[in-house]
Amino acid sequence: MKKIISRLSSLPRINASRRRLAPSAMVLATLSVTAFAPAMAASALDDGMTAYRHGEFEKSASIFAPLAENGDATAQYLLSCQMINGAGMTANEADGWDMMQKAALNLQADASIIMARKLEASRAPKDHIRALYQQSADQGETQAMLWLALDALDQGKADDAKALLEKAWELGDPRAATLLANRFTKTDSGRYQYLRAAAQRGEMRAAAYLAEEARSVEDTAEAVGWCAVATGLPGHNEHVDWKSIGDAVEKNCAQFDKDLDPTARAANRERVDQFLASFFENYKPWTPWQACSVK
Repeated sequence: MKKIISRLSSLPRINASRRRLAPSAMVLATLSVTAFAPAMAASALDDGMTAYRHGEFEKSASIFAPLAENGDATAQYLLSCQMINGAGMTANEADGWDMMQKAALNLQADASIIMARKLEASRAPKDHIRALYQQSADQGETQAMLWLALDALDQGKADDAKALLEKAWELGDPRAATLLANRFTKTDSGRYQYLRAAAQRGEMRAAAYLAEEARSVEDTAEAVGWCAVATGLPGHNEHVDWKSIGDAVEKNCAQFDKDLDPTARAANRERVDQFLASFFENYKPWTPWQACSVK
C-alpha cells in the first residue's frame, strides 16, 4: 500500500412465524441467531483478510464493503487502504480517507495511527494527534506507545514515558528496550541487558550501541559481531552460508579489528563466527508496525 506508507483495519427482523413459537423455543431460536450472526461476520472478515493478504484485492473489496457498511472497523480500515491506493478498484482518496476516519472513530488501532500521522503532516493541534495515538495505544499498539513516550519526554513527564516504554517492551517491541536502556537504566549491566535483549529481537540500533561499547573495552570479537548484526547481515537464514557472512563482515565491519596482526585477526574472526552462531540460535526478529498490513 505505497501511498499510505509513503504518507506515512444487525440481527434480522423476527418474522411472523417466529411469534407462534413456544417461549422455550423462542429463547433457543434467539440464542441461535445471536450466536450465528457474529460467527458469519467473523468468517467473512477472515475470508476478506485472506484475500487481502494474497493480493486478491477485488475479492477482498467485495467482502469488506458490506462489512464496512455495517460498521466493522477492520473492514473499514483495510477497505480504506484499498480505496486510497486504488488496489482492486479505482482510486478514490477522498472517500478512502473518510473511510479511514470511520475506522479510527471505531477504535481501529492502525487507522488511528495513520490518521494521527496525517494530522502530523498537516501540523494539526498536538492534542488531536495525541488523542489518536492514545486511542491506538489503548488497543495495545506499541507504535503508538512509543510516540506517546517520546511526547511525554518532550513534556518532561519522565515517569509517564518510562511506564509507556515498559508496557511496549512487555508487548515485545524491542525499540522500547533500546529507549529504556539509553534513557532510564542506571547501571552499565542494566543497559547492556536491555540492549542485548533488543538486539535479540532484531533491533539493529541496539546492536550498533553494543558494537561501540565492545570496542570501548577492546573486545574486538563482540565489536565485529555486533556490527554484523547492526548492519543487518544474515545468519538466521538457513540458506545463507558462513562464507557469505564472512565476506559481508569484512566489507562492513573490518574497522573494528583492522589493527590486529594477520594471525590475531584470523583468530578474532573465528571468535566472531562463534559469537554470531550463538547469537542467531536465539534470534527471534520482531515484525515492526506497517501501514495497511494484515497481521
